[in-house]
Amino acid sequence: MIREGRYRAKLPFRGRGHADLGNRVGGVFADIDERLRGRQVVRVLELGCGYGTVLLELRQRYGPRVELHGVNRRFEDGNAEIMLRNGVERGLIPPDAPLADPLPTIAYGDLAHGLPFADGTFDIVYSQVAWLYFPDKIGVLREVSRVLREDGLAKIDADELHPNLPPEYQRLVEIWQDGRLVPFGDYLRRYGMALVPAAEGEYLRFGKSLQFGADLRLVFQVDLAEIHGHWDGVKCVYRMAP
Repeated sequence: MIREGRYRAKLPFRGRGHADLGNRVGGVFADIDERLRGRQVVRVLELGCGYGTVLLELRQRYGPRVELHGVNRRFEDGNAEIMLRNGVERGLIPPDAPLADPLPTIAYGDLAHGLPFADGTFDIVYSQVAWLYFPDKIGVLREVSRVLREDGLAKIDADELHPNLPPEYQRLVEIWQDGRLVPFGDYLRRYGMALVPAAEGEYLRFGKSLQFGADLRLVFQVDLAEIHGHWDGVKCVYRMAP
């Protein structure tokens, strides 16, 4: 059981809901509504789901018409017990009543080691805030593409330049080709992907693209918190194959 003090301290960060998501990547309600017009059930995955607020809001809105999954790095980052507590406090789950629909499921692991789902599983994959902390960010995006259906959609909260870091580290994804920096946005456009403006920053929007990132090799990555305790994020540097 998570301690009360830690639960409360982390709640503003791990308990962000659909309103916050809308500011960062646009709401997912419209995306789900569009897909429900063509199929009975829509499968949704949230990367870095934390305490599961958005997943619970989707559960309350759509019931069994959505199959909901989340991924956290560690069990203590958010699990079924914490999700239930969070849902009751927010009025998303009736207290002391049987659950009419099952809770969303949460998987655990380092995304750099892959997503624990089969190819072509999800209609929609989204994430807010977690991009900053992803290791091997290109590798994570390749995994997202793998688990998307052919007509799937991914929306990942991601700034090309992070404003809260020193200039040397604002570019969390560096791609180099023959000693020349290839801007992340330019590389994305080669694969029909794009950084899209949002109310807060910008987000990465893309569909299935299995060739994306196949020509890149991770040279190194650095956890910026190891340099300074007030910095957040993992910077990844790649080299493009000749």
